[in-house]
Amino acid sequence: MISQTSEYALRAVVYLAARTDSTPASASDISAATRVPVGYLQKVLRMLSRHGILTARRGTNGGFALARVSTAISVLDILIASETQIQRIERCPLGIEGHTSLCSLHKLLDAEIARSEQIFASTSLADLLDGDGGVRPLCDPTGRFPSGIRLTIDRSPRRPDSTTN
Repeated sequence: MISQTSEYALRAVVYLAARTDSTPASASDISAATRVPVGYLQKVLRMLSRHGILTARRGTNGGFALARVSTAISVLDILIASETQIQRIERCPLGIEGHTSLCSLHKLLDAEIARSEQIFASTSLADLLDGDGGVRPLCDPTGRFPSGIRLTIDRSPRRPDSTTN
C-alpha cells in the first residue's frame, strides 16, 4: 500500500519534526538518522520541497526543514507528495462485463481503503510523534540517533482488550 519512496519520505519528515534544533538538517544527517541511502533521500527531499512539505536552503548552513508546523502536515499530505495514491475500488477489478456495481466483497474492501485514507488524512505528523506508549516510529534498538535525539521505547506487551488505569 505504501511505496518505499513514501516510507523514506515519512521517515525523513518524522525525523525533522522530532528535532529540537530549528536549523535545517543536511541530507547526509537525515540519511544517517533514518538509515535511508543519501542519493535516494535527496530525490525524496526535493520532491517533498516541491510539494510544500519541506523548505530547502542551499549553501553553508543549508539543508531541509519542515515548511509548516507538524500539526498542519498530514500523513496523507506526505503520501501524496511522495507519489503514493490510495487506490479506491470503483468498478469490478476482475473486469467482468455486466458488473455495474461492486459485489459485497469489493464494497467491503473499498470501505476499508476509504477508512485507511481517512485515517491518513486525519493523522498529523505531530500525532506520529505523540504516539501511545512514547514509541517513536524511527526507533533504533539503542534509542539513539546521530543528531542526539533520544527516544524511549515501550516494550511491554499490550492486549487490545485490556484497560489501563
